[in-house]
Amino acid sequence: MRKFAIALLILATASAAFAGPIVDMQTGVTAVDSEVIVQGGIVTAIRDNGFFMSEDLSIPYGGVWVYTGTGNHTAVAGDLVDVKGIYQEYYDLTEVNVSADATGYANVVGQYAGALLPLEVTAADYAADPEPYEGCLIKIVDGLMVTVAPNTYGEWEAESMDTAGAMVMFDDYYYDPAALAVGDCFDGAVGCVYFTYGKYLLEVLADGLTIGDCTVATENASFDGVKALFR
Repeated sequence: MRKFAIALLILATASAAFAGPIVDMQTGVTAVDSEVIVQGGIVTAIRDNGFFMSEDLSIPYGGVWVYTGTGNHTAVAGDLVDVKGIYQEYYDLTEVNVSADATGYANVVGQYAGALLPLEVTAADYAADPEPYEGCLIKIVDGLMVTVAPNTYGEWEAESMDTAGAMVMFDDYYYDPAALAVGDCFDGAVGCVYFTYGKYLLEVLADGLTIGDCTVATENASFDGVKALFR
């Protein structure tokens, strides 16, 4: 979902790292319904009808959803792809629609040489404004506790254990949430950010989170050490 007012700091960060066609789409530089070409995009996750792709894994606004139509791509995570399609805002989801371009394509041209390292984001920053991370592979670095159990659409919500009130909504495309319950905790979560039906969802990867213990570890301290805290 594109914003017309972009924070100057975010733009400066993106420009310094890599400002290519994806960043231009996500920040409103490119006009909607324009034909776009992305060369050497990094595939971060796939679906049967498209894939998530980044031009730079380390920056906000650097990722996008590519729609190819069901069965019309052979990409897997870690591939490098050349993509040509029409930039659209599909119900406010920024996407490259390959199927809408008569000469569109999504061709695998190689494999990414590095590790698919997600962009690290705090739950507070994400909850305050998820827009810069739409289409990106991210990692929520906080510990999270489930506050709303998975619904019939496979969506659930979790709250940061570091920042009260910072909420993240998840979806089940890659991860099976059948075993999740209110009160479960996991230390961080890795996935791609998708926008649908007016909300941002973290499509957590199949191995993107591990349920753990919510208990906060205690530390041994001397009596003098405790007194020193209150001086």
